[in-house]
Amino acid sequence: MAGGASAGSSRAFRLDPFALPIRYTAALGDGRFGRSSIHLDRYQATLSPSATGGVQRMLTLPVSAYAGVAVRIVASEDGTIRALVELMHDDPDLSLPLVVADEPEDVAADWQAWGRALNLPLLLIASNGEIVRAADRLGGLTVAAAKPRRRHSYFAARRPRFLARRKAGRKGPAEVVAGREIIARN
Repeated sequence: MAGGASAGSSRAFRLDPFALPIRYTAALGDGRFGRSSIHLDRYQATLSPSATGGVQRMLTLPVSAYAGVAVRIVASEDGTIRALVELMHDDPDLSLPLVVADEPEDVAADWQAWGRALNLPLLLIASNGEIVRAADRLGGLTVAAAKPRRRHSYFAARRPRFLARRKAGRKGPAEVVAGREIIARN
């Protein structure tokens, strides 16, 4: 079993992204189904909610079914601030908690490490519930959608005009080359 806080740590719950596969228990969604047993690796998550009516259920989801690794900052009524990193799914009952910390500045490295380990985008959840995708980066480069190659595009000045022209094809029968094969034998 993994998770739990280490001695002297201010973290309430932390899973290590470099120790995959991980098996732990957590309350999913609003906790109405009780605690679920979760097995997480780089490719899939297996959820086993507590037995309901004597029936043990199991749900296996590919990691690609999740929207991304989300971070959420929550302030409680007593003034404490808590940061949550979760594997976010469209169905809130299937979102998996990964890190819960009392100090928000500690979770930035964990959030990015989980995104890299699971190859998922990084998401920010605002206080109003809006989901914002953090800028995708590849090392020092910002990754964006490719620009379409058109005649009046950014690269038009770099391409010679004669290469941009299109020539119409010829209509009619294809040319056939006929002849006898000449091979020196003997």
